[in-house]
Amino acid sequence: MKLNKLFITACAVAIGFGFTSCSDDMFTRDGQEAFILGSNDKDCFKVTGKSGTVWKSRMDGNTIYIQVSPTIDPSVELDGVVATFFLSKGASVTPEPSIPQNFAQEGGVQYTVTSEDGKTSRIYTVTHALTDIIEFGKGFTNGIKQNEMKFDQLGYPGTQGDYSFSDGRMYGDLNGYVAYCGHDHIVLMAAQYSNPQFGDASLNVVNRDLAFKVFNASDFSQAGNLNIGSLDIKSIRAITSDWNGTLVAVVNNGTSGDLYYWTSYSDAPKLLAHINENICPAIDGSSYLQAAGDITSNVTFTCNGQRNATGDHYMIHLENGQVVSTELLSTGYPSNDSNGFQMISPLKSEARSSYVMGDVEGNGNFALKVYANTFSGKTKVIMPNVLQNDWQTWWVGTGSNLSRTGARRPYVSAMYINGKYYSSLMLGTGWWWHNDIAEIDDLHTRVTGTSVAYSVNCAWSFGGSCDWYWDPEISEAYWVGYTDRYGMFSVRLTCYE
Repeated sequence: MKLNKLFITACAVAIGFGFTSCSDDMFTRDGQEAFILGSNDKDCFKVTGKSGTVWKSRMDGNTIYIQVSPTIDPSVELDGVVATFFLSKGASVTPEPSIPQNFAQEGGVQYTVTSEDGKTSRIYTVTHALTDIIEFGKGFTNGIKQNEMKFDQLGYPGTQGDYSFSDGRMYGDLNGYVAYCGHDHIVLMAAQYSNPQFGDASLNVVNRDLAFKVFNASDFSQAGNLNIGSLDIKSIRAITSDWNGTLVAVVNNGTSGDLYYWTSYSDAPKLLAHINENICPAIDGSSYLQAAGDITSNVTFTCNGQRNATGDHYMIHLENGQVVSTELLSTGYPSNDSNGFQMISPLKSEARSSYVMGDVEGNGNFALKVYANTFSGKTKVIMPNVLQNDWQTWWVGTGSNLSRTGARRPYVSAMYINGKYYSSLMLGTGWWWHNDIAEIDDLHTRVTGTSVAYSVNCAWSFGGSCDWYWDPEISEAYWVGYTDRYGMFSVRLTCYE
């Protein structure tokens, strides 16, 4: 296809919709050039995808990569679309640029550029790749739903939504905690099977096979059971992972506690630290464990103490596997009011870290509160008082607390992703669960694709939990959540344009 002579005087011509100019020194051999211009220029090859988004590209030698967001399926976005690009002066190209192509096909699409004198030709392969990573300090840009599975699809007996069973576990009241164990596995702890609490003594029987189930993170298929070694199964109160996805559990010994970790779910747990405090004493659902940092270097844990009028929690700081400090932190808000649940999650791996707090205050539609505090208790940010018609059209106030004593709502979990602090907020009403990931600096700005809402009769459930880790090597984070009476779901968080 010969370029129209009308445009020969321009140093480059845009095939498709117009032309632009480039520096004269690009054409030192008139009539012999056979290039798609713009070796490092993203504006010299563009594709308008099926969504209407204009995708730029990068060039590596004779290969051109159309850069598509990881939230978009390229097999759909780039199938049957037309490219716009620039040729050197007088050159021609086949196939015709006006012919739609599938740039997502295996091997890409090849364009042959021939110089004006016909003596030189060059073959370009056009395929696709991810968009560029955003700058450090700007956090992440999108959430992409990965998997979702209801509780009875996770290998537990019972039926979701059938509340006729006298055994609440049969409709999903598992008192469930979820955490990553490495990047490939997820552990779901069902406390109602590891330390069951029923009025009917015949139901208070431990079931080790159902207490700690392991799932493949990629598709939620079952991988096996967690090796708890010689740990007293009834004393394991909660699980979480550090920012790298290393699984950690807290064990209550009556007057003291231990932190154990796993390098693999099939390996026996290893003692990380002994804590000379009565950490995580509750068995009704209000126990929790949160971690900020890396257990192999600097890490700060938070967990609950006894419920009281001052809202006491423990903050434990470790360096290189050694306990540096264990401090009793008081939030200033009572943890023995309403349904008796309160939790904090540290923002930093250092001692005396600032933290995000989730609290139940009163009853009704405005009972759920979230604060970002300094270690001393000074409140820096408060979650907006009215979320209705902003986060969800059906939302009422800030959401309502659960009726079961110690039930976990609001569940908060802080995370540091690509230089920015976030918190997961698990909220809801009596008939809905809702999750969002918000920026800590205002607790209102949410990340696209991280909102999860689902209808379930959850008012008398034990609540939910979540966990996540950040992988700086691929600039992605992974989040997983579990809620009683519903099930487990996961989201991939990307840091791409």
